[in-house]
Amino acid sequence: MADFRRCIPVLAVLAILLAGAASAQTPTLQCVANAASVPVIRSEGLTELVGDVLLNCTGGTATPLGGTIPPVNVQIFMGTTVTSKLLTTGGLTEALLMLDEPGVNPNNTVQFPCYTAPSPCAAVGNGAGFPTYYGSGLSGTFGNNRNVFQGQKAPGREDSILWLGVPIDPPGTTAVRVIRITNVRINANALGTASNAAVSTNELVTATGAFAIPINNPNPVVGVIQKSLQFSVTNAPTTFQQCFSKTGARAATLNYTELVASAFKKYNRGSGDGGTETGLANQDDFSPLLNSNTETGYFHGLAPNAFLSTNGLNSAGLPNFGTRFQAVFNNVPAGVTLTVSVASLPSVKDRARMVANGSSSFSGITGSTTNCGGVDSCGTVSLSGGSGTATWEVTEGDNNSFITHSFNVYITYTANPGGNSPAIGPTATVNGSYSPISTVTTAVACPIPRFADTSTATNIFTIVPCVTNLLFPFVTNQVGFDTGLAISSTSTDPFGTSPQSGTCTLNWYGANAPAATLTPTVSSGTTYTTLASIAAPNFQGYMIAVCRFQYGHGFAFVSDLGAKTIAMGYLALIIPDPAAPRQAYPFPCSGSGTAGTPTLAGCTLSGEQLGQ
Repeated sequence: MADFRRCIPVLAVLAILLAGAASAQTPTLQCVANAASVPVIRSEGLTELVGDVLLNCTGGTATPLGGTIPPVNVQIFMGTTVTSKLLTTGGLTEALLMLDEPGVNPNNTVQFPCYTAPSPCAAVGNGAGFPTYYGSGLSGTFGNNRNVFQGQKAPGREDSILWLGVPIDPPGTTAVRVIRITNVRINANALGTASNAAVSTNELVTATGAFAIPINNPNPVVGVIQKSLQFSVTNAPTTFQQCFSKTGARAATLNYTELVASAFKKYNRGSGDGGTETGLANQDDFSPLLNSNTETGYFHGLAPNAFLSTNGLNSAGLPNFGTRFQAVFNNVPAGVTLTVSVASLPSVKDRARMVANGSSSFSGITGSTTNCGGVDSCGTVSLSGGSGTATWEVTEGDNNSFITHSFNVYITYTANPGGNSPAIGPTATVNGSYSPISTVTTAVACPIPRFADTSTATNIFTIVPCVTNLLFPFVTNQVGFDTGLAISSTSTDPFGTSPQSGTCTLNWYGANAPAATLTPTVSSGTTYTTLASIAAPNFQGYMIAVCRFQYGHGFAFVSDLGAKTIAMGYLALIIPDPAAPRQAYPFPCSGSGTAGTPTLAGCTLSGEQLGQ
């Protein structure tokens, strides 16, 4: 017992010494992850830039002077496909990891990339852990550490980017090592929504390798996904008659409305309207405010100290173009020329211009006032098989307001009803969306940006035949009477009129009225005849014949059987085309197949008139 009591003071002293040693140990290296910004990104996008992630790291013991800084593998997981631009066939991407804010930090004023990726660049410590040891000399020698590292696609994963062997020197307790991850693009459409509901997306960061770095808040929110585009069509659908030529008649107005204030972006901070749409400037100052209205990410491809073309680094962060819109037209009738506004309707802060090729870099269309109503500058839509696409690129961006870009659609054609030109057929439609549309949802070289197709077809115009509406006011096949009916197509004449043929629909109204009757084709220069007893037995009332050709004329002959005692003939009255709504005045206009001369206020109809 006495021996035990003598040991107590010794144990107490040992405990105090161990406690003191523990309290003197340097805290281990650990990092806190946060998003540098949380942008609202487009749910339609397949290559949307998320916010940068910053890891602020403290603690640990700085690598001794000349000692090798231990390498760490940094990996991110996005929960959807990563679509950062692929810069090499070996899987190197534009996604970058940077140490200590190069180019911005006054102690780290120049970007020094590791050009040996995916092999790591060696680095040596300075014994202090401060960021004053970066340079472009031989990697692994004093003062020549690298501060920019290129990410690669993680093997077997499309949702992950990996940086191998990044030398992370513990800064100790008196400094902070800043790790920035930038130029991460994702397939937002896979996570987004068709409604205006917002969906957040996160970036999970891990750091393992020679040693693991504990990360607090390792899965920060880096974006909010929201539907960003509303497409609408106004001044449509419109009906055009085949027999009246049109030159630049407006068929519709296409409207692309921004639902997210930063959705419509120009190409680069250095680009703009007025002939400099492809202008470039470095975007290497980590400014979300200045960069949010461009499609460019972190870009350092221009002098001074520009990234080399090694591994494509000089194009990292650079898109192919600014935000683009497209209008895809279908069912455009043969014989119709389609033109659209070259530039969006005037706006103080935002503009968009038509481009020559929707999948190539910006090349603006030179507009013309031909075939666009004389009030606009237009470009022609190239059509094949009734389909064609017009594309516009945003040339000025504004992330502080909601913009609507509007473009008019015009049609031009020469009337030739006899040749069925323009062709009568299905209603022409348009699909409006971002551009280019793609189904590629993995990391590829280009194009950036690209989008999923979320559009639906909207009717815009229809070509309808010019018709002759013939009113036969009295037709009978009762009490011993019958009515002979004759309809002539008189477009064959000595005046050079386009010969027209077509069927007539006989619409019966009155006692014992049968269903509408369709005649055979009445060729130009011929006459169709029938009897009421054949077409409408035991009928008495009136009949309206709608004939799908101009210059039709009708005659009726009412008599007793055999025309023995009573007979009377009359010319059918011509109801103006279009017939609906029928005018209150019997003869609002005059002239057949011409524009007609208005004789009453508001008269816009035309058509031959015969009265008895």
